[in-house]
Amino acid sequence: MPLIPMLLLSVACPLALALSFPKANLSVFAFVGLAPLFWSWSRASWRAAFWWGWLCGCVFFGSTLYWMTNSIGDFIGGWSVLALILLAGFQGFSIGVAALLTSLCGRGRLRALTVIAAPAAWLLVETSRTRGALGQPFAQIGLVAAHVPWLLPMAAFAGVYGLTTIVALFNSALAGIIWGSFGGRRAAVAVLIALVAAVAIGDAARARIAVPPPHLRVAIAQGDVSQRVKWSPAAFERSLQTYATLTRSAAQQGAAIVVWPETAITAFPLEDASLLNELQSLAASTRTWILAGTVDRLKPDAYQNVVIALSPQRGIAGIYRKHLLVPFAEYLPLDAYLRRLPLFDRASQFVPGEGPKIINAAGAGFGTLICYESAFAPYARRTVNAGAYALLVVTDDAWFGQGAGPYQHLDMSVIDAVQTGRWVVRGADTGISEIVDPKGKPAAVLGLDRAGVVIADIGAPLSTPYLRWGSFWLVMLAGAVLLLTLAAAARAEKRSPTSGWRSRRSGS
Repeated sequence: MPLIPMLLLSVACPLALALSFPKANLSVFAFVGLAPLFWSWSRASWRAAFWWGWLCGCVFFGSTLYWMTNSIGDFIGGWSVLALILLAGFQGFSIGVAALLTSLCGRGRLRALTVIAAPAAWLLVETSRTRGALGQPFAQIGLVAAHVPWLLPMAAFAGVYGLTTIVALFNSALAGIIWGSFGGRRAAVAVLIALVAAVAIGDAARARIAVPPPHLRVAIAQGDVSQRVKWSPAAFERSLQTYATLTRSAAQQGAAIVVWPETAITAFPLEDASLLNELQSLAASTRTWILAGTVDRLKPDAYQNVVIALSPQRGIAGIYRKHLLVPFAEYLPLDAYLRRLPLFDRASQFVPGEGPKIINAAGAGFGTLICYESAFAPYARRTVNAGAYALLVVTDDAWFGQGAGPYQHLDMSVIDAVQTGRWVVRGADTGISEIVDPKGKPAAVLGLDRAGVVIADIGAPLSTPYLRWGSFWLVMLAGAVLLLTLAAAARAEKRSPTSGWRSRRSGS
């Protein structure tokens, strides 16, 4: 393909994909934006495909995650734009690898096996880039299901990676029907029919399962305390009174549990007896459980992001310590080396907790996820399998500003609810606070930059295949498909060594 059309595709398609995410939520672009890319990558030489894919990834992640400059800026100041460019460039390599693999499978054409192999490659690189200490879970294309009612129920079967597979397969089938070889078109039609049947059967199966009647009244106190004043000692008492007032209001409405968001208590109640007594008195006087985000100081330069459970009868009844920390914000990778650089001297020094832990309150076990943790589907699954009756998410999305960040983060809680079959109680300091049922429907919500109480009754969970089987099997299946396709492509290349595919110019 000539240089200019390839350049246009590598910019226009990722921009279209970005529009499928909040705030635009033009979900239709998720189902068509990858199709031209799969076609063009299958025709290009593997070197050209890699670099065009990398460019595509840079544009996609830069335009989808632009809001991160706001949160990063609180730690590295004016370097935040450079940090976003580096992040987009690094994440772009994952798309480059997907493009390279698609090229090797296609060998110059969108063939029958490529229709399946291209989505397999996409799933594998998306799984890889969202795992590990430096994993980046935002902008997974399966997350668009939060705004696609017919797709969302499928999260119960294979989680967000299953949703990604469906979206990628639809794009590949579309590409095969329009641009594929004769065999590619036949395979694409078969894939499309199989997708429609699978989604229809899956949706029907989940529709037959009713959400049990709710019985436990839970409230969220959204204090709407600005980051500009939140950590100021002068504002601490005013902030505490705000949450106390909201808690009393929730108690008057019959709430048994009141959730305070991440670091709502900007002090150290676990070492301040006077503050702890004040909080315990509030829980006792309102006869409510208070699940509050705060900070624990292990030593002068080491902290933990925690949620404490205050019982109306016996004080602290449980503590959850955040396990998955935000790299370069809550902790600094290679701290001994990078801390010396002025760019990183403001990075925090938090210590991770041990992992999933259930907080029991009012007779229900809450699996707790603090902010960033709620973005990782496998960790939510681990938490539920540890015995969670419901999921509790506490966050402070004020770090994300007014852009798409708070909305993208909220979508992850919707997916978590469906894939785990649990009610999700999501408390955010400045919004968006929401209580979501096990089918992903909001029971109560309070938007950005508003103080108030979110209150709803929650109930028993649903069972889901994803909880039992996870999505590892799907990743292994994708790997097997890709290996078999690459092997078939290699054999075909040996039989036709003069085809010229490998030696085509980089713009093709």
